[in-house]
Amino acid sequence: MVDADTIQNSFKEVQDHICRAMVESDGREYHEDLWEYDEGRGGGRTRVWEHAQVLEKGGVNFSAIRGTNLPESAATQFQIPKGTPFLATGVSLVIHPWNPHVPTVHMNIRYFEAGDAWWFGGGIDLTPYYPVKDQIIEFHQGLKAVCDESGEDYAAYKKTCDEYFFLKHRNEMRGVGGIFYDHLRTDKQKHFDFCIALGMAFPSLYRPMVEANKNKEHTEAQRDFQLYRRGRYVEFNLVYDRGTIFGLQSQGRTESILMSMPAVAHWRYNWSPAPGTLEAELSDYYLKPQDWANMA
Repeated sequence: MVDADTIQNSFKEVQDHICRAMVESDGREYHEDLWEYDEGRGGGRTRVWEHAQVLEKGGVNFSAIRGTNLPESAATQFQIPKGTPFLATGVSLVIHPWNPHVPTVHMNIRYFEAGDAWWFGGGIDLTPYYPVKDQIIEFHQGLKAVCDESGEDYAAYKKTCDEYFFLKHRNEMRGVGGIFYDHLRTDKQKHFDFCIALGMAFPSLYRPMVEANKNKEHTEAQRDFQLYRRGRYVEFNLVYDRGTIFGLQSQGRTESILMSMPAVAHWRYNWSPAPGTLEAELSDYYLKPQDWANMA
């Protein structure tokens, strides 16, 4: 059976694989911070791009922490007693490109164990500002292929993603979804293989959109709309995101946890796009659940 050391080492390989791909796309190396977990043992590798060529802000993090001060967000799910030793390890990334024609993307794969309880979780979701329909379809079809090859349920995970990445206070989805899964705990080898497959597939899922869109011309108004929509991204991560909540409750490294925040975001009072515009189409069509993978 796969053990904790194998999981952690494989997660590091996923981080390396993704970072190599992002360096090739951007042309610039990342800044790396190695850190230690103050509340127990372990730590992580935070790799960040800021004000690079393609990436305004982005990061790909690996962490593996052990402790006994189990965060409430984890303990309550399986009624794990306080003081139970735990291990939490994973890879998480968020990419915020400069160009509003390139979508923001988030992905994470993670493993948790405490006492006799263990589970895998993860997911990936795409947040475009000026989406290209064919690219959204290809993204979802690629995710379906990963799920099918791993014997996992794309339709169920896609539905979970649509429901999870939803801003209840705005009554809208964060983006065009992807897949999201949590508490997979029936077949450790199978779930581990799926997480690794998803992580390794990330460059083929995302880089085509970067390469196709990074040099497109855009207006100041389009850039302003991108920053406005980034405000929604910030709202979700600070109010709802389980990873952010767990990280802060576990007293992890704040700089790494909040790496997901964009460099710049805007908020406007009671604003909505004019009917018939591309900005309105985003809300009216793309930010609603669609059967992307089965579109022609």
